[in-house]
Amino acid sequence: MSGEREIAAEDSIKVVCRFRPLNDSEEKAGSKFIVKFPSGGDENCISIGGKVYLFDKVFKPNATQEKVYNEAAKSIVSDVLCGYNGTIFAYGQTSSGKTHTMEGVIGDQGKQGIIPRIVNDIFNHIYAMEENLEFHIKVSYFEIYMDKIRDLLDVSKVNLSVHEDKNRVPFVKGATERFVSSPDEVFEVIEEGKANRHIAVTNMNEHSSRSHSVFLINVKQENLENEKKLSGKLYLVDLAGSEKVSKTGAEGTVLDEAKNINKSLSALGNVISALADGNKTHIPYRDSKLTRILQESLGGNARTTIIICCSPASFNESETKSTLDFGRRAKTIKNVVTVNEELTAEEWKRRYEKEKEKVARLKGKLEKLELELSRWRQGETVNPEEQVNLQEAIEAVTPVAPPPEVKKDVVLGPMPATPGAGIMVGSLSNEERQKLEEERERLYQQLDDKDEEINQTSQYVEKLKEQMMEQEELIASTRRDFELLQQEMSRITQENESSK
Repeated sequence: MSGEREIAAEDSIKVVCRFRPLNDSEEKAGSKFIVKFPSGGDENCISIGGKVYLFDKVFKPNATQEKVYNEAAKSIVSDVLCGYNGTIFAYGQTSSGKTHTMEGVIGDQGKQGIIPRIVNDIFNHIYAMEENLEFHIKVSYFEIYMDKIRDLLDVSKVNLSVHEDKNRVPFVKGATERFVSSPDEVFEVIEEGKANRHIAVTNMNEHSSRSHSVFLINVKQENLENEKKLSGKLYLVDLAGSEKVSKTGAEGTVLDEAKNINKSLSALGNVISALADGNKTHIPYRDSKLTRILQESLGGNARTTIIICCSPASFNESETKSTLDFGRRAKTIKNVVTVNEELTAEEWKRRYEKEKEKVARLKGKLEKLELELSRWRQGETVNPEEQVNLQEAIEAVTPVAPPPEVKKDVVLGPMPATPGAGIMVGSLSNEERQKLEEERERLYQQLDDKDEEINQTSQYVEKLKEQMMEQEELIASTRRDFELLQQEMSRITQENESSK
C-alpha cells in the first residue's frame, strides 16, 4: 500500500511468561514444582535453580484466560485499529500451554484464548466507533510445515513463497484472503483451517501441532468525511513445540517433522540473538520461512508481544530454562513502529508541490554558491554580507506534517442490533467484490506511479544537497587559501618596507 507514516518511535518487544500447573503425567511421575514466585506483589519475575528472570509480566499457574488476555494482549486491539501493525506469538516446548493460551476453547467465555478474545474485541470496538468510519477486514490462515508454507484455507496451495512488497516488507504471496464482517465468520474460518493442520501423537502431547500456524487479520479503515485511510496487520502465531527429540518418542515422519521444527526454531533463536547483540550488521532472517514471515515483528514495524509458555516440572527443567533464556534475550529487542496511513490524492499533490518548491530553493542556493566561487577564483574579494552563510544548515527533505493523532482509547458502547452496518464488504456479491478489488488495484498502481515520481524527485534533491556540500567545502578551502595569500603578501610588503 502506498502511504506515509507518522514519525517512527522505538517500542521494545513485550515478553510475558506463563506457567501452567503440573499435569497428571508429571504428578504421577513424581516431578517436583521447581519454579519460585516472589512472595510480594511483584508479578514480573520468577526464579528457577537460584536464577532470577525478569519479564514484563509473569502469570502463575492459576492465572485465568481473561487475566492473561487483559494484561498481555488486549491493548493491541486499539493499536491495530489506529493503524499500527501487531504480532503476538506463543513460544515454548510441546504441552506447555501455547495453543491453550492462543486459542483455548472457542465459544467458551472462560476457556477461550487470546485469538477469539481479540476477534470479539476488534468487532466490539468497530461497532462502537463513529459511523463515518468504514472498515474492510480480511483474514488469512496458513501453516509452516517442514519449512513449507501451506494455505490452510486452500489445501491445494502447499508451497507458497515469501515475497517483499515495494517497501521491502515480506508477505506470503498467494495466500487465500477471506473478507469477514462478524466474529462468527472469523471463527468459521479458524475451524476450517484447524481441520487442515498437521498434528501427531507424541509422548509429550496427544495432539501435538507439527507446524507453526499463522492467523493474519488485516484491518483497513477509511474516514468517509476526510478520506483518511489507515491499515493495520495483526499476526497471531502459535509456534510448534520446542523440545528434545529424545523426549517425544518421535520416529519416522514425526522425527523428520521434529527436526524441521527444531531447525526453524533454532533460526528464530539466531535472529533473536543477533538482534539482542545490537552490534550485528547481518540479521539471518532468510534462514527459514518462519523468520522471514516474522521479520517485521522482530526489529521492524510492529508492536510485538511474545508469550513464553513453560512447564514448572523438574522433568522439564532444561527446556524451561531454555525458554526463559529465549524470552530474556527477546526482551532487549526494540522495534520501530509507525502508523500505516494511505495518502489521499490531494495529499499526494500537496506533497509533490512541496518537493518541487524545495528543489527550486536548493537550486537557487546552489547557483549563489557557484557564483561566489567564481568570484573567489577570479581573485575578487567577496564582502561578508555578500557571502553565502556556510553555517546555515542545509534544509533537509522534511516529511509531510504527520496526521492528527488517531484516537487510541475507544470507549466501548452497546453492540448495535445490526452489527455489520459499518462493514460494507460482507454485503457485496462475489462479482461486486471482484470489481472492487480490480478498481482498488488500479488506483493503487496509480499511487505507486506517483510515489515513484516523488521518490525520483527526492533523490534529485539529495544529489543537489551533495553538490552544495561539495561547493561549500570548495568555497571554504578557497577562502582559506585567499586569506593565506593575503597574509603572505602582507608579510612580503612588511619585509620590503623594513629593508628600505
